[in-house]
Order: sequence, then structure tokens, then C-alpha cells
Amino acid sequence: MISVIIPTAHRPHLVTRAVKSALAQSLTNLEVVVVIDGPDPETMQALGAIADRRVRLIQNTLPLGSAGARNVGVEAAQGEWVAFLDDDDEWLKDKLELQLAATSADRVGIVSCLNYVVTSLQRYIWPRRVYDNASPLDDYLFDRRTWFRGDVMLQCSSLLMSRQLCRELEFRPVHDDWDMLLRATKTKGAAIVTLRQPLVIHHTEDGRESLGASFNWRSSLDWADIQGFSRRAYAGFCLTIIAPQAARARDCSAFFVLLYRALRYGSPRPVHLALYVAIWLIPMHRRQKLRSLWYRRPRSRAVSSVPSCSQLPPV
Repeated sequence: MISVIIPTAHRPHLVTRAVKSALAQSLTNLEVVVVIDGPDPETMQALGAIADRRVRLIQNTLPLGSAGARNVGVEAAQGEWVAFLDDDDEWLKDKLELQLAATSADRVGIVSCLNYVVTSLQRYIWPRRVYDNASPLDDYLFDRRTWFRGDVMLQCSSLLMSRQLCRELEFRPVHDDWDMLLRATKTKGAAIVTLRQPLVIHHTEDGRESLGASFNWRSSLDWADIQGFSRRAYAGFCLTIIAPQAARARDCSAFFVLLYRALRYGSPRPVHLALYVAIWLIPMHRRQKLRSLWYRRPRSRAVSSVPSCSQLPPV
């Protein structure tokens, strides 16, 4: 019924945890396709020790990156539906069962869910605002309106879609999951349904390298230039999505380039400009600490329907 696609490279302990969370799903009619991106004997050995016939291992002769590895997995998939799981993430046991039930609605092409986001400082439930298909997806993803991350999110480990749709679109190298989602909504008219339960444990911000972290800020800017974003989304993408990449690389040449492009071709909000300055002046670890302190405040009634962090399962 469902093929689970897990790309991985040189992280045997993490991918073993991810595979086990997929095999522990309440829906058992599935296969787990692990695509090992390049020669990796240690990962092959670790996964070979899992005694479950639902696990299929594919090893790429040469590294293809996250997009290429996912495409290899989709091509090999035998299920009617495909679900994606990053090798450092985990699923709660009823994730696939609940998502599959949601596919019965008309026009549903993609199903997502809320995420437990685990950082070194705190654990959150994101997104705080789900996508409702009422506005363009680029506006939802990139027209940032809050000081801290977490208001919006569509993360790859939360996605389930039909294998047919996935094969028609394929993943592309730059911003592979966003790129596919944008094309799915714009060219295929696919609706995205987000379950209001946190069903994914997304581990982030601990300094690990990942298959999807190979693009640089110039590649991201080139990608944005051909997407047809709204002016708000384009400005937000330049100032709040690309800027952290450039600041992390300490590429100061990006400062005026991104600011100029946002002002010339976009329509930035005041919060975009303020965040842009903060990204360049305040180190990432300090911004993360400020965010952690901000979200420790008492929650308002507007978000009371979302479970509190104290309700997180053990990690």
C-alpha cells in the first residue's frame, strides 16, 4: 500500500532509528526503501542486521544528493502511495494510518502533518499555522510574518503523496521538497491537507551535515528568480531564507546583493528587513536561544488547540 523512501549517507545509527520507526507503524502493509547514496559499508552492515523482509536496500554507485536519492527510491517503489522520511527523523506509530485515511477526500494529492521539532535547547510543535490552500504556496512558505521560525512548515518527513504524482514531478536538486510542492500545487492543482496532529519527530540544529544541505545561496537565488513568486514571497525568500545560508558561510558579498534584489524585485515587510539585519548581526546560536525563550512564554488562546511541548513523547 505504501512505500517509505529514506535517503541516507554515512549515518548508520540515525538511519537505523528512522527505519525502525517506519517498521513500527500501525499500518503494516508497507515497504521501506532505503537509498544509500554512494559507497557506505558501515550503513549497509547496520541495516543488513534488521531482520524484516519489508526493508529494501538500494546503494547508489555514485552520490546523487538528496533529490537524486529520493528519485531512485520513488522509481523503485511498489506502493500506491509514497511517504518520505529523512534519515535523522522519526515517526509516531499511527502516522501513516492517519494520513492514508485523509487521502479519501476529493482533490487531495498530498498529506502532511504537524511536527515535534527537537533542538538542543527546546522542543516545539510546528507549524503553528497550517497551509489551507486558500493562497499561493509560495506566500505561505516565504512571506514570513513572525519574528521566529515555526509559524509555517512543510517538511519532507511529513509528506505522503501518490506514487503517480511523485513520478510525474520528480525531485530537483535545489530546494527539492519545496520545489516539488510548488509544482504540484501550481501545475497539477494538487491540494495539500495537513493533519492537526504532530506525527513526526524532526531533529534539527545539532550541527549534522545532511544530503539536502549542499546548495549555496547563489543557487537558491537563481532558483527563486525562475519560480514566479509574488513580490512579498520573493522578498521574504531573499531576506529570511537565503540570508541565513550566506551568513553561515560568512559570505559578506551577499549582504548588498540580497538586499538589492529584495527591494528591486520584491516588496519586503518591515519584519523581513528587521530579521535580515538580525541574521547578519546576531549569531545563529543566540537567535536560537532567543527563540527558545520567546516560546516559553504562556501560550495564547489562539494556539491552545495545539499540544504543549510537555506532551511530547520521549525522544
